[in-house]
Amino acid sequence: MVGARGIAPKNYARDAGHVRPDRLGARVALALDMNQAMLDAARRDHALHSVGVFALLLPMSCASVAASSSQGDSGAPPSAAADAAASVGSGAGSTQGSDPPPSCQGDAAASDTVTVPAGNFLIGCNATVDTDCRDDERPLHTVSLGAFKIERTEVSQDQYATCVSAGACTAPSCTWDCAQGDHPAGCVEWAQAKAYCAWAGRRLPTEAEWEAAARGSDGRKYPWGNDEPDCTRAKMSGCGAVSDSVGQHPTGASPYGALDMAGNVVEMVADWYESTYYQDSGTVDPTGPQTGKRYGGRGGGYLSTAVWLRASARDVYDTTDAFISLGFRCAQ
Repeated sequence: MVGARGIAPKNYARDAGHVRPDRLGARVALALDMNQAMLDAARRDHALHSVGVFALLLPMSCASVAASSSQGDSGAPPSAAADAAASVGSGAGSTQGSDPPPSCQGDAAASDTVTVPAGNFLIGCNATVDTDCRDDERPLHTVSLGAFKIERTEVSQDQYATCVSAGACTAPSCTWDCAQGDHPAGCVEWAQAKAYCAWAGRRLPTEAEWEAAARGSDGRKYPWGNDEPDCTRAKMSGCGAVSDSVGQHPTGASPYGALDMAGNVVEMVADWYESTYYQDSGTVDPTGPQTGKRYGGRGGGYLSTAVWLRASARDVYDTTDAFISLGFRCAQ
């Protein structure tokens, strides 16, 4: 099912946090829908002050959120997508209206890669092991992929700063703590992530490649298997208010040794997002819809609840989104 804004209903979580929409009250959904319209208008008109109305709308609905949740998810902090209102107001998620802040200096090499062999992979939600399947994750289907490599860890601030120092990348839209250069590179837009990967001789992974690298070929729920996540396997909501250094959760590794494919920061993929794409995605090296307005994000982040860390969970972002909790890794 697709909502009035043309995106899957779960993406009401863009503004309320990574909270399942069936746990949102009706008043919350109305407030969030109104706020999304203002966000879209602000992006079009560059009138960012209008987004501040969100601060007035959301408190009216807090009681409804609490009452509608039986699992406590509604108390989760905002997700990477949900940073929009706060980051626009603070300048942390947008370069509009000011010059980009100076970036840190870097001289770090690109991340090591892991190899995903050619083969057949189950893509989509596996209801045999997962009770949280969403419409845009259906049906579970098999795709054939050629062999590829994907970076073992998310691109770090030091690595991205090296590209900026080389003149091949533009600065992030927020000021990084240069003492945390081994943390994921956030505050960059989709085009900036693509530019970094191209400079490194790589590219963003397709959505099918990302999912195959995250879960292997057996249709597991999470990169490590079907056991639910905790703070030893993934940096997620409840495990701290900022990201970790990349690669700090070896017990959460994917079958091929890729780290942090669940949690830490949400990861960009190369595909345009379409909620019905899995219904007719093609079966050989699918590359996503030919056109679109928003792209896909995968894996959840340090602000996300467990439902978003599932290997099949699909999120959606505007091409100009640039949040500290949204990062990427490259493939080749």
